[in-house]
Amino acid sequence: MALAARAADQRTAEGLREAVRSEPQNAEYWYRYGHFEQFNLEQTDPAQAKELFKRATVLDPKFTDAWLDLATSYELEGDTEKAKDAYLHAKKSYPASPDVSWRYGNFLLRQGDIEGAYPEFRLALTADPGRAASAFSRCYRANPNVEQILDQILPPIPSAYVGIIRETSDTKQIAVAQIVWKRLLALNPRLTVTDVEPLVGALLRDSEVREAYRVWEEGASRMNLPDLDGLPGSAIWDPSFESGIKDSTFSWHFQPLTQGLTTGLDRSEKRSGNQSLRLTFDGKHNPNLDAACIQAPVSPLTSYDFSAWVKTRELTTNHGIGFRIHSYAHKGEEPFQNSREIYGTNLWTPVDFVYTTGPDVYKANVCIYRERNLGTEERISGTAWIDDVNLVAKLMEPRKP
Repeated sequence: MALAARAADQRTAEGLREAVRSEPQNAEYWYRYGHFEQFNLEQTDPAQAKELFKRATVLDPKFTDAWLDLATSYELEGDTEKAKDAYLHAKKSYPASPDVSWRYGNFLLRQGDIEGAYPEFRLALTADPGRAASAFSRCYRANPNVEQILDQILPPIPSAYVGIIRETSDTKQIAVAQIVWKRLLALNPRLTVTDVEPLVGALLRDSEVREAYRVWEEGASRMNLPDLDGLPGSAIWDPSFESGIKDSTFSWHFQPLTQGLTTGLDRSEKRSGNQSLRLTFDGKHNPNLDAACIQAPVSPLTSYDFSAWVKTRELTTNHGIGFRIHSYAHKGEEPFQNSREIYGTNLWTPVDFVYTTGPDVYKANVCIYRERNLGTEERISGTAWIDDVNLVAKLMEPRKP
């Protein structure tokens, strides 16, 4: 037995032949020898591999892997009846194996037996939902009936749906991804940002801003987040910096440590909620930057009330903190609109202005900005806090008769 084990561990044809001579009743060595012959890149011998697999199944009728590889050998020869019989032996030897169900389901799909394949895929995905995207794509190529596939192969496991949404979003099958998304929501799952981002990003790339924002809000409602404290109808998703989510599609994107600016969330200073955004300048730089930005869905030819609250402490220079809104149309970026700037030392102070979109504008980027002082070496120092940043469409006045 020791000599056979040592020979088999060489993983060569000579070593495996020595192993089966030394211990001919050990089905494992016959199986490993057959596997070597089947996948030997230098000189494959499928006929020899098949006989070696058969020998392994004779010695051990419950040797699942040997039955599976024997089924593959028969299928490669075109003998689908014997291949199916080998798969059924594998299922009998290990009924709960997701790998057996997976390989048998793929075999049935290749043979055109869709109705037989679906239950096998469902068994496989129940044990291993990580294979859902691959199973769905294979079934979809054979039968593009999305609802039927979802009904019959997917167990009620959210991660299986998330995998399919990610795959179909990446391959620009957005309509399919939206169908799967609705099914996922019906499970009332607990989601994360990474579960939501693929479909939201795909919709944005397809210029479906409103739909992307709707999916984002639906996903966020299942993330167990705190109250975001926004004005009713605000187009800014996280106006008070409460979510704890950053650098995602419709969340705040913060400037990293650069040009003497440090950004962070401050629970000791806030106008509402639990925290505010703090900006600290070190007094050694004269930066021109967007400290933080967030995307917002807007409508063309519409006026919006922008509002925010700012508190400052010894914020030097006459270029302090302000807000800038960039409009994006299908043709590209349009001229931006700025608020007034706040500097010096101030208690919580409102900053507001009316922002109006042009034709064909469906997305805006709201940024907290600071402009460089031109023609001077003056450096900015001090601290600013920002809270309650909102963008609300103005009510249209009724036409006079």
